[in-house]
Amino acid sequence: MKIAIVRLSALGDIIQSAVVLQFIKNFKKDIEIHWFVDEKFKGILKNHPLIDKLYALPLKEKHFLKSLKILIKARKNHYDAVIDLQGLVKSAVVSRILSRNNFGFDQNSLKESFAHNFYNQKLSIDYNENVFVRYLDLSAFALNADFNVKDLNFKKDIFYVDENLKQLLHKKLKLDENKKNILIHVGSSVENKIYPKTKVALLCKLIIQEFPDTKIFLAWGNVKEFEFAKDVVNLSAIDEKNIELAPKFNLEELMAFTKMMDLVIGNDSGPTHLAFALNRPSITIFGATPSYRNAYKTDINKIIDAGKKITNAKHIDKSDYCIMRIEEEDILSLAKEILDEK
Repeated sequence: MKIAIVRLSALGDIIQSAVVLQFIKNFKKDIEIHWFVDEKFKGILKNHPLIDKLYALPLKEKHFLKSLKILIKARKNHYDAVIDLQGLVKSAVVSRILSRNNFGFDQNSLKESFAHNFYNQKLSIDYNENVFVRYLDLSAFALNADFNVKDLNFKKDIFYVDENLKQLLHKKLKLDENKKNILIHVGSSVENKIYPKTKVALLCKLIIQEFPDTKIFLAWGNVKEFEFAKDVVNLSAIDEKNIELAPKFNLEELMAFTKMMDLVIGNDSGPTHLAFALNRPSITIFGATPSYRNAYKTDINKIIDAGKKITNAKHIDKSDYCIMRIEEEDILSLAKEILDEK
């Protein structure tokens, strides 16, 4: 059996969607899986042991003709099923080009409801349902399988991590010199999902006061986040032996570094969700986005939010900065639960 999965973007969504791979392979080991992703994010899926073929489409670069040629060629694979985990019009069109036997969510289960017109088989599930439930239920629907979200508690690492790269980063950043290593992600693609720099600085100070032999690395992905991280270092007034800016990581390096961390803290964004994917302890900070939908809580993967009741995930208020109400001491309490246990 040969299937295609369509999940083009964005980073965090790809990270969370990829959990279906091990469920599918555990269901039937001989299923051949092809994955269609935007070229910008192919690094996160590169060399994945459960993906038999990876197709990178240059859609973000608006190279539509090149993308179409790739899809027409891939169509010759004669997929038994195509599963669109993204549920947008663009991903629905991609899935329809690949095969008429494509599976997606129905009209009421989508943010872009028009996408349902491109699916042959449609699943009805509340858009507000947890994303892992949605991805697993759609995959199970397509394969006539029975996937239980509770099995996430026993999942293996969702991504392949290069061991040589881990060793290089371990040596370069002298991780052995610290009793504990913490990675804090300061950014997000959406402004109101970012925990304020003054609060991040205070959180860092509280962590070092509680765990003096700890090293905090501040991760950044662009110039704006780099400046943000520099401000956090200055505002925290912590000795440089306890805090520093992480290097600019590519996706493979970010995965390797994340795998070596004792704790990852960050906003509701891809790099933070990567910790969950790699079975590393994490704290995800939520403001105006629904924590109940966008994450899965475990003994080592904690969630903190502003207590805002979000009833419709289709319509998020991007002017709502309730994330500012979250207290640094409450995040520290979660960090202590995790680090004291370790």
